[in-house]
Amino acid sequence: MREIGRLILVLGLIGVGSATSLAWVRATLAERIEQQEDLYVRGPALSRLFSRPADELLANKVKISTDSAEYPVFYLQEGGELSGLAVQAAGQGGYGGDIVMMVGIDVQEDELVGVEVVSHSETPGVGAKVEKADFRSQWEDLTATEHVQLRSAGGSIDAISGATFSSQAMVNGTNQVVDLLRDHRDEILARIDERIGAGGES
Repeated sequence: MREIGRLILVLGLIGVGSATSLAWVRATLAERIEQQEDLYVRGPALSRLFSRPADELLANKVKISTDSAEYPVFYLQEGGELSGLAVQAAGQGGYGGDIVMMVGIDVQEDELVGVEVVSHSETPGVGAKVEKADFRSQWEDLTATEHVQLRSAGGSIDAISGATFSSQAMVNGTNQVVDLLRDHRDEILARIDERIGAGGES
């Protein structure tokens, strides 16, 4: 009995030690992992949205937290004025899960610049067509103050044939960003002003 008790205690201590070590490694590497994701995953999407080198945009980043999610927000300045935002959101409801996307906004005109897919697990050749330029171009110049909808629901977005779930996930992600701008615009602008004031302008 004592041997069993001792074995349980040893295994318990090993488990606690392993969990503590993993938590420490995760916390230690979290910033480095996020930097790598910015550079190799978000960077290309930002570059395509604003036709700028990614390294000009990646440093201009704030995070906005809501009750439901945390949103990375990248900003673009031109002539000393804020001209664009790019907000990452997870469009829920895709066939293979959430579609992580970047929504670009022209803050001067309150219009969408476009959308870029950051990552997804949609079916190759079907739902994966959300990456195609001819599908994503439907977002260009839409108002950033109203929800977008699929044409079948009375909106202007033509769904991909055979991939309604994927198309709807893109719409859902966009509407998250529209809601974020509506409800947290002042907070976003204040955070950006703070960052610029602290020398966060690139």
